[in-house]
Amino acid sequence: MQFKTIEDLTKALKQYSVEQPLVVIIDGKDVSLFQFLSQYVEKQIFKNIPVEISILTGEQEDFSFFVNDLFNFSLFIPYRLYIIRQGQIVFKNLKSFVIQEMPPKTWLLIEYEGNFPNKILKLPDNQIFHLETKLLYENQIDSFIHQYAKKYKLIFSEEAITEMKMLFPPKESIIRTAIMNIAQTLTKKEQNQEYYVSYEDIRKVFYPSAGWDIFKIIEAIFNKDLQTFLIEIEKYNPPEDNYYTLLKNLLNKTDELRKYIIAKRLNFSQKEILQYIQADKKPPFIQKKIMQQLERIYRYYTLDKLQNIYRLLVEISFGFRQNIDEQYKKTIFTKRIIEVFFS
Repeated sequence: MQFKTIEDLTKALKQYSVEQPLVVIIDGKDVSLFQFLSQYVEKQIFKNIPVEISILTGEQEDFSFFVNDLFNFSLFIPYRLYIIRQGQIVFKNLKSFVIQEMPPKTWLLIEYEGNFPNKILKLPDNQIFHLETKLLYENQIDSFIHQYAKKYKLIFSEEAITEMKMLFPPKESIIRTAIMNIAQTLTKKEQNQEYYVSYEDIRKVFYPSAGWDIFKIIEAIFNKDLQTFLIEIEKYNPPEDNYYTLLKNLLNKTDELRKYIIAKRLNFSQKEILQYIQADKKPPFIQKKIMQQLERIYRYYTLDKLQNIYRLLVEISFGFRQNIDEQYKKTIFTKRIIEVFFS
């Protein structure tokens, strides 16, 4: 039996009799969902049932153990559960091995990265539960975050979702874990009511001691948001934070803005602009964010003003090569940024 979601699979497992043999396979591109499955089966299905659990993790002797043990069971152990992780390793030396019949009261949970070789199983269809995992498409990520967050009474802002998509690959398993981590940081009072997850919440949970939020600093500088800039620059946390990384990001943003201004003057199309500023390979939601910001700020910057910014970056970069006190660096950097960007 084929399933499209982990929720559909767990519902079917709940209705399935533990008296009957069963093989459950999670394969494909996001097999980390297997962790949710194995925990669910152990803690929910077999919660109050005496069961012998064997966990195979891809060790050299696992395959021979599995083959010998599967049909060698004691009548005094009523239920057995095999949790097979990294099945692609456990079963890699298959030749003529085939499971044609399952012992009673025995469940196999199999994690298999890639496509599971169906030739292993010659069992009735109702004894095989199969979930082929796939990466989330770009247009599925937002809705998945919103839907799964409801389980924890979380409501994500647009900025929070954008940050999630920048932080994590499009894997359901990883996004599920991230949302659970966010929920676990809340107080009991916050957990018992709807909680609005902001960009700041994402940063607090996943960058607890990161110091600077460089992207926020760059955005504040070019948006002429002096208050945010002064707050963020005070979060300096060496050695994780350093001025050369910040200067490099300032340079990249200045180059991007310069190219955008030139492209606007030449009446480039949006597609041509994205190519010119080298953002055409980035995900659509990132492209949208970049274009919106550039459109909002470009009128504040003439080419002469950009030239002053380039001079500033060269000046600071050269000056900071000397052995200068960190506090003095911060003072000079803050002073010169205010003079050039906010005056």
